[in-house]
Parts: sequence; structure tokens; C-alpha cells
Amino acid sequence: MKLKPISLYFLFFLFAVVIFLFLLFPERKVAGSISRSLTTINPNVRVSIDNVKLGLPFKLVFENTKLLLNKTTQIVPESFEVFLGPAFIFNTKRPIGFQSDIYEGSLNGSLRLDNMDPFLFSQAELFMSNVKINDFRYKTGLADITLGCEVSGSYKQIEASGKKKSGQGTILCKKFTAKMTNSFFNTLKLPVVDFTDIKLEFTQSENRVTITQCLAKGSIINVKFKGSLEMMFPLQKTKLDLTGIILPDSPYLAKFANTASIKSVVKNISKKGIGFNIKGTLENPEIGI
Repeated sequence: MKLKPISLYFLFFLFAVVIFLFLLFPERKVAGSISRSLTTINPNVRVSIDNVKLGLPFKLVFENTKLLLNKTTQIVPESFEVFLGPAFIFNTKRPIGFQSDIYEGSLNGSLRLDNMDPFLFSQAELFMSNVKINDFRYKTGLADITLGCEVSGSYKQIEASGKKKSGQGTILCKKFTAKMTNSFFNTLKLPVVDFTDIKLEFTQSENRVTITQCLAKGSIINVKFKGSLEMMFPLQKTKLDLTGIILPDSPYLAKFANTASIKSVVKNISKKGIGFNIKGTLENPEIGI
């Protein structure tokens, strides 16, 4: 069956529009606009994008994307792509998807975009898989710490009544290591604290994160804790209110049990373990037993 002339004209017009979109798409201008919009979310997070290219089908490809946190920590994904879809044009709350290869792992998710400038969204889902963190250095009043781990997890955020955002999520860590210098643990001949598995479940409401449950199992100690974090910026100022226990089945518990200070506080370590609390801030945590 032959196509009617009007159909041929329409197909030619559609083909021409697509070609001109690719040829005339303002890559640097779009990249600059998106960078500015994302940076306005939080002044402590700076986003830079060199180019944004059109891809098929309905895809934006971000080139040389960088995130700078608190002017000190830089995150550079290997790739970042945004999927728009036809509904992005016709819906007032525009659904978009995204996918990124980052630090030998992957990050993907979706959100409903309410406004681009300033950047506002009402719903989001995030999934992380096998993201590797190596030699992340962090200094506190208690120790100089170098962290390493492999992180997976999920998070879902929705807009509750009164336009307040709340969410919940799970974080899974494997092969977690914390190398410490100038630390209390060094006096116990523990230069490294490692955990083979960590599972953390949390909820979030505005700037408060509530850890409903966290269980960490390792070759040295097994720990369980819960509590809350009041998120502040810069992140080092985040306030801590955590309580937990070093479980009785911890392989290294005997070392703690033999210290006079621990004996005076915990009467039956073999059954109860060692309770602890963490107050203060991320940069100056205060640990009590």
C-alpha cells in the first residue's frame, strides 16, 4: 500500500525536526542552566556539567559531570543520563528517570519534576548497587579515619501533607573498613575496625534522619544501634543522638572486658554486651559507655 503525499510530508517534517534538534541543540547553554538549577538546591553542593547532548530515545547525556560537597569532597561519575519520555512534555508534574555509572557501581532512579528553575520535585526513588568507596579520609576529634566499603541501597521520598517531604530507605555495606590513627581504639591495639556486613534502615522527615535499626557484623566486634541525626550544613555540623550495644558475641569483646574502666560500668559483659551512646556532631562525636 502506497503512502499518501500528506503522510510523506509529515514524515519528512518529523525527520527534519529531529535532525535540526540534534544539530542545533545548545549543549553548553543547557548544561549551564541545569548546573545552576541543581546548585540552587543547596549552597553547600556545587554541580558542574560541561555538555548535555541529545540521545535516542528521549535521552539527555551529561558529559564531565562533577559534584563538589562542602568545597572539599568531589564526586565524579563515569556517566550520567536522564530519560525524559513523551509524558515529560504533557504532564504538569514531569516524570524523569536517570542512570549513572559511578565508582565501579551504578545509580539509578526516578523523580517527578515540579519546576526546573529553581529545581523542585515532589517524589523520588533511588537505587544504588555496588558503589565502591576507597580511601575516604575524615578527621574528627576522636580519630583520623580512612574509610572504605562497597555500598548498595534504596531510598523513596514522597511529599506528605503540608508539602513536607518524608522518605525511607535501606543501606547495605560490605567489606567496610575504618583505619584509625590517634584513636582510643589504638590503645586497645585496634588500628582497624572492619565489618563484613552492615544493614541500616532509616526514615527521613525534612532535616531529621531517624535510624530505626542498624546491625553491623565483623571479625572484631558486632554492633547494633539506633537513633537520630539532625542534618546540618556543612555536614560536619550534623548533630548525633545514637544509642547502641556491642553485642556479647563480639569476637574481640574479651579485650574490652579486661579493662578496669569497662569492668566498673558493665557487670555482666558475657550476657549484656557493652552499651554505648554517641552525642555531639560528626566532626566532634562524644562516645559514652
